[in-house]
Amino acid sequence: MKKKTYKFKKRFFNWLLTGFLIDFVDQELSFQIQLVQNGQTVLVCKMATVPHIGSKVEVLVRDFPNPDITKLFLVEDIIYSPYGAANRLIGKYIE
Repeated sequence: MKKKTYKFKKRFFNWLLTGFLIDFVDQELSFQIQLVQNGQTVLVCKMATVPHIGSKVEVLVRDFPNPDITKLFLVEDIIYSPYGAANRLIGKYIE
């Protein structure tokens, strides 16, 4: 009987730690940010921290012929929402 309760407790706490708490913290501490180039939204992604103006951000772009390409996006301006969260990064891709 003790083995069953121990296994159940272990499975429950593993689920609680990995399945619930880590996902919850990841969702609450990340921002959904739009990358805008020439007035058009190029990409919508999630970031953990908001970059500074003038910094370069590595962006993973998934195209069909080349599955995973990383490009650099130069941040020129940041637009914040009325609630204080960053919504849009205005800038351009660096070739």
